Amino acid sequence: MPHALISFHKPAKSPNALLRHMQLKGLDTRKQTAKALQALEFIGYHRLLIYMRPLQNPQKRFFANVQFDDILQLYDFDRRLRLVFLDAIDRIEVAFRSAIINTLALDKACGPHFYLDAIHFNDGQAHRNLLKQVLGLRDSGNASLKHYYDTYNTPALPPVWTVLEAMTIGQLSRLFSDLHLDHRKMIAAKFSYDESVLSTWLQSLTLLRNVCAHHGRLWNASITAGAPKYAKAIANEFPPHHDRGRVFARAVVVQALLAKIDPTSDWKSRFKHLIASLPMTALAKAGRTTADLGLVAGWENHQFWS
Repeated sequence: MPHALISFHKPAKSPNALLRHMQLKGLDTRKQTAKALQALEFIGYHRLLIYMRPLQNPQKRFFANVQFDDILQLYDFDRRLRLVFLDAIDRIEVAFRSAIINTLALDKACGPHFYLDAIHFNDGQAHRNLLKQVLGLRDSGNASLKHYYDTYNTPALPPVWTVLEAMTIGQLSRLFSDLHLDHRKMIAAKFSYDESVLSTWLQSLTLLRNVCAHHGRLWNASITAGAPKYAKAIANEFPPHHDRGRVFARAVVVQALLAKIDPTSDWKSRFKHLIASLPMTALAKAGRTTADLGLVAGWENHQFWS
């Protein structure tokens, strides 16, 4: 039986009051009071709270010798980790949009408005859902969609390249998964991976993008929903099955795709440099290790990452 709900009566607290609260919980701020107040003023206690939890015991008291810098180092590392992933996901999202257009819109059997015909999808329900989604995009404020509806009266819906530009990565992922198997295979060939693998990769990157975009904690998260499927060609690059929800499994996916999209990309170097900056002292105080990211031992020396 669910517990009874109660009224919320907690008052808002000033940065000074919040810092005092943290000190009463055992946080050492003797040498970092000004920095702590600055962070509480411009980052916020509740944003930093999820980085305090690993540094606290079950009673929410800070472990011995934990300083405010330890919290900030975990926060800053996670912020930079999110940014490096968002940059990569942006490129991958654009590449998949282009791959669908260049594969199907140019195909004489499909064309710019192929998505209007249910024959190009797994089933009728998937097609109906897509059309409903496309109709819903009309009021999205997208300039290209507005131009089409203001200029043309037939076909009733825009060409696929206009539709794809207005879609979110989640909608794009759903579209790819709902396409007829033959179409998915043709698109997947551009990335040199099996279509079933790519379907899970897009889903996993969608979830990752949402965590990053909404400022969720990433470094020690386990996003088990939509975990990426292993590709046989690079199976050794992935962490063990129980760790495939960790961030490193998705880093492998990102690097595998970027290697096809742009072989000159320096993303892998930036990722390696970022991981090398892990705040090991803060991790040690939290009783955590690099295993929280799902890192494969010696991964940085693999040819895949060189």
